[in-house]
Amino acid sequence: MPRVPAERCDCNCKMKRLYTRAEGGKGWESVGWLCTCGCGCVTLDDGQWQLMSCCSNAGE
Repeated sequence: MPRVPAERCDCNCKMKRLYTRAEGGKGWESVGWLCTCGCGCVTLDDGQWQLMSCCSNAGE
């Protein structure tokens, strides 16, 4: 699996990748980013599912 540079919040924390089980239960699919510093910032890859405005790619 290729390495993906971590997204960052406005608070400059590195976000961790979110994964779900792939179709058929074999392997994992990445679905977005989650900040673990406690700010609650989550960004999903599928469309404009911006849950918090503090994410670094807000407005894209």
